[in-house]
Amino acid sequence: MSESDSKGLRALIDKPRIPCKILDKHPLQNKEPVLMDFKCIEALLGLPEFRVIGQVLGPTQLDLHLERRDTDIVCPRCQTCCSRVKESRPRCLRDLPILERPVLLWLHLRRFECQGCRHRPWETSTTFGARTKWTVRLYNRVREECLRGCPCKELARRYGLSERTVLRWTFEKSHGGRPRKLGRAIGIDAYARRKGHRYNTLIVDLDKGQPIATCKGRRVDEVMAWFTSRPQDELDGVEVVVLDMSKPFFAAVKAVVGDKVHVIDRFHVVQQAVSALDEVLRSVQKQLDQEEAKDLKKLRKRWLKSADQLNVEELLARYEWRRRFPALRETIDWVQDLRKWFDRKDNKPAREAFCKLIARASQSAQASLQRVAGTLNRWFEPIVRYIRHRYTNGITEGFNNKIKLIQRMAYGLRNEHNRQKRIMAYCGKA
Repeated sequence: MSESDSKGLRALIDKPRIPCKILDKHPLQNKEPVLMDFKCIEALLGLPEFRVIGQVLGPTQLDLHLERRDTDIVCPRCQTCCSRVKESRPRCLRDLPILERPVLLWLHLRRFECQGCRHRPWETSTTFGARTKWTVRLYNRVREECLRGCPCKELARRYGLSERTVLRWTFEKSHGGRPRKLGRAIGIDAYARRKGHRYNTLIVDLDKGQPIATCKGRRVDEVMAWFTSRPQDELDGVEVVVLDMSKPFFAAVKAVVGDKVHVIDRFHVVQQAVSALDEVLRSVQKQLDQEEAKDLKKLRKRWLKSADQLNVEELLARYEWRRRFPALRETIDWVQDLRKWFDRKDNKPAREAFCKLIARASQSAQASLQRVAGTLNRWFEPIVRYIRHRYTNGITEGFNNKIKLIQRMAYGLRNEHNRQKRIMAYCGKA
């Protein structure tokens, strides 16, 4: 062996710093070493608290031996500096792969002896927990890839874990698919198992921002069956239920919890008004030639913007269209007033203003506004309750988008129990 090769091996393993029982597991004569620069390994690991003192490439994994950079600690008894090392012990943790091999980190924790009080404290690490056997980044990576549809067998091979460990890490936050307790404010919405054919109901805790449960179906009897299966003390604690303008959900919640808890999501109210505006725009486009109709269609996003969000040219263009078509001007003004209504704070003035908005729409010559007025009149009380409670179903709609992503990645998830476990694990907070 040449002198350069011997220096490389000495850089590879620093024997005085590593216990013999660790070296016996990795005899150099049976393994091919990888002469990677220690500074390069430290940059890949991203652990500034530790420095690399050795590396061993085995047949199935890469072992990295680490040691804290500090050469002394403060004695917890007399608060003096301890620099004399009495002994050390290794601690093993799993980490993300390097060079396409699973990585095993050996942390050599030292025990110091205080010269003043003869106390022998062990050094501790702020980077890793006291009892964990894996790094947080490995845990998050495995869980994320499994939820995205990667097979457990492939993940176990890639990260040097067992398939049981991969499944446990992935679904331990889902509580086995079991429903959580009902909160003070909950949101209800439906998501499609198969578009236009089969649907499920998603129930979300709006205060905690996590799903409570999913139940099969969206009919009145199916939703009522799930609510009646919950303890009565949980049902008594529900004060706000946010939903869209769904008659089955409204009837089920009214029968189980009562009529004083419903709040209609503001997004669905504004969506009704914008649909009426789109209907007026289509009727105006039929009166124009092809070029003007295209120009009017391009301006659709500007109708609902405030004046300070538009430049001078856009303001003049909007003014000209409003002048030419009174029906368009009337509808735009009403929709903008409805959007501003949701910013009100006081309950009684808000009720009076909402009554005036409904009266304006019902007295309008536009058939679309008259239909919206009838809808708002039927849902008057649940809509007005938004001013007092200020809850929306935005979190629930976001979880619906995540559920669609989960089902696309898993090609449908025909097993209902596995579907529920994945939803609870993927959408639930730690």
